Amino acid sequence: MTRSNALIRTLENAAMKGVLAFIRLRERNRAKPPEPEGRQRVLVCKWCCMGDAIVSLYAIREFKRRHPEIVLDMLVSSRIAEVYRRAPEIRGVHVLPITGRRLILELLNPGLWSRLAALLIRLRRNRYSQFIDLELYRGTGPVLKRLIGIPYSRGFQVEGALPKYHDFEVPLPRHMPEWQCFYRVLGMEIPGSLPDALYPKAIESGPEPVAKGRRIGVVFGSSFNWPQKKWPWEKYAELITLMSPEGHEFILLGAPDEKEEGGRIAAMAKGKVKDITGTLDFQALQREVAACDLVVGNDTGTMHLAAACDVPTVTLFGPTDPGKWNPLTSTPVFLEDVPCRPCYYLGSMPPCSHFSCLRKMEPALVADKIRRVLASRGRHGYN
Repeated sequence: MTRSNALIRTLENAAMKGVLAFIRLRERNRAKPPEPEGRQRVLVCKWCCMGDAIVSLYAIREFKRRHPEIVLDMLVSSRIAEVYRRAPEIRGVHVLPITGRRLILELLNPGLWSRLAALLIRLRRNRYSQFIDLELYRGTGPVLKRLIGIPYSRGFQVEGALPKYHDFEVPLPRHMPEWQCFYRVLGMEIPGSLPDALYPKAIESGPEPVAKGRRIGVVFGSSFNWPQKKWPWEKYAELITLMSPEGHEFILLGAPDEKEEGGRIAAMAKGKVKDITGTLDFQALQREVAACDLVVGNDTGTMHLAAACDVPTVTLFGPTDPGKWNPLTSTPVFLEDVPCRPCYYLGSMPPCSHFSCLRKMEPALVADKIRRVLASRGRHGYN
C-alpha cells in the first residue's frame, strides 16, 4: 500500500509547465473567441478514472437535454471508454492509445506516436467548434485543443494546479462534490436535489433472491493508481465472517489483477462467498452490482457504478475526502480521529508509513453501517 503516483505526477507537471508557458507566450495578444452557439460538434476530454467518468455523466446528460442540437464526442483513456460508449448522449468515443501502465516504456515506443498522430488527424477532420476539458488538474487538454485545431475551449481553474488558459474557466472549489463541479464547467447551475440514477433499470432479471439475508457486493480493490485507498483484504474477510450468520451472500468484485487478493478473501472468510474477481467486463459488472441489495467497498469506480444503478452503497474512505468523492446516495465510513486525513489532493498524496485512516477501521464499525443501511431500505434496495 505504499506505492505512489508522486514521481509520474512531478515529471508530467514539469513537462506540461514548459509547454503551457510557451502556449501562453505565443497567444498573449490573441483576442478571446466568442462562445460557439447553435448546432455544433463538441469534443469532450476525460482521462481518469471510472468513478469520475460515471459522475460526469449526470452533468453531460443534463447538458444534452438542454442542447439537443449539439453533437457530443468523447476523447478518453481506454480504462473509461466503455462508460461513455454506453451513454446515449455520446455520439462517438475516441480512445487515446496510452494505458498509463509502465508509462515510461509506453512513451519510448515509436508505435505509440504513430497511433497518436493518426488519432489527431481523424479528430481534426471532424472540425469541432468547442473543446470541453473535464480533467481537474492535468494540463494536457489545452495542448490537445490546439493540436486538433479547436477554436474555443472550457475547463477548470484549480488552485495549486497548472494554469490551462481555456477561453471559459470556472474555479474548482476543493471540497465541492465532484458531480457538482461538472455542472459548473458545462455552464449550468447546480441542481437543488440529487440527479436521478443513471441506470435505474440496468437489470431486468437477475440471480434468484438469497433465501435468508441479502446479496452484498464487496469491492475490495481500487484503481491500480491508488492502492493507498484500499482497506486491508484481511478486514474484508473478517467483515464477511462477522456478518455471515445473518444469512447474507457476499459477491467479490475485483479487477483481473486482483484475482489473488480475491482468492485470499474467499479462502479466509467464513460464510457464503462468490468470487467473480476479474471475470466481468463493464456491462457484466453493471448487471452484477445492479442485482445486489447493497455494495460495500473502497473509494473507487465500482462504488459510483453501484450508486448510478440506484443500489445502496457503503463506501470506506481513508486518504480521500468523502465530502468530495462520496458516490451519490452512498453512506460514507471514515475515522474522524485520524487528524492527517484526508490528505489526497491534485492527484497525489504525501508518503505515509502507517495508513491509520484505513488500518484502524474495524469490521464491526463497517458491519454496523451496513446493517443500518439495509434496515432503512426494502428488499433489493427499494423502499
